[in-house]
Amino acid sequence: MDIEKLDKQYVRTITSGWRVTLPAPIRKAKGWETGTVVPARASRDWMLLYADTYEPNQYDHYLYLGAGGKIVIPREIRDETGWAIGERLSIKDEGDHVILSTCCERNRCRSCGTNRNVIEVIDNLFLCQDCWNRYLSQNR
Repeated sequence: MDIEKLDKQYVRTITSGWRVTLPAPIRKAKGWETGTVVPARASRDWMLLYADTYEPNQYDHYLYLGAGGKIVIPREIRDETGWAIGERLSIKDEGDHVILSTCCERNRCRSCGTNRNVIEVIDNLFLCQDCWNRYLSQNR
């Protein structure tokens, strides 16, 4: 595999349905199509997806690739990694596996993107003081 391709990093966000979209270039390189069963392993803050063929009981988890390249992150993996909805993940093709890991600052304002005067208003929802005040004034 080409070294340039190995250095490419993608960033995706975990959606409200606990889904993350795998980048098309990675899916194409691995030969993954809709309905493909993707073997996976997870630990603390990362998850590995393997390009190996499906063999029952060989891996910790098996994920199904849905339409548009989406995978659902199972509860066991969420519990193991501590990931939350809205978390930004780095996705890199490492040759024999794809690694998903947390990236980017968690404490950026979800609305405007700044990292100044940011507060966590509810679990995993960060807003800067300006956006929070704007929200409060609109909902009185």
